Amino acid sequence: MKKLEALFLTGRTVWQGEGMESGKEGELYTKACCMLEMNPEDMKKIHVNENESVLVYNDYGKVVMKAVKAKEELPEGMVYAAYGSWANVVVCPDTNSTGMPYLKAIKVTIKPVTQELANNSLDLVEKTYMSKI
Repeated sequence: MKKLEALFLTGRTVWQGEGMESGKEGELYTKACCMLEMNPEDMKKIHVNENESVLVYNDYGKVVMKAVKAKEELPEGMVYAAYGSWANVVVCPDTNSTGMPYLKAIKVTIKPVTQELANNSLDLVEKTYMSKI
């Protein structure tokens, strides 16, 4: 199975903000935050199509996201996701006393998978963290 090494970027979007205000367990938030925007050439490299599941992972965690073509120009080797529950799984929790984690240029590996996405952020938290208790 093909894999892609990439730099993971996060940021705010109007849809993420709207979804957050309407409730993190809701459909708006899930749709805004579970998507991984990718350069179309990177999608071809790992044989993944629009709206297919990909596993994004690194030393901090692993999460299934939905691959989509980037809405704006995004260089090969970089991927983007809105701030939120899905992105938080692969973000380093260490803040170096700043109170804010690193949210840019996080090294990740991406590969296509057949796993389904979490239904919402509560489902994601349960699948990701509760099984470790």
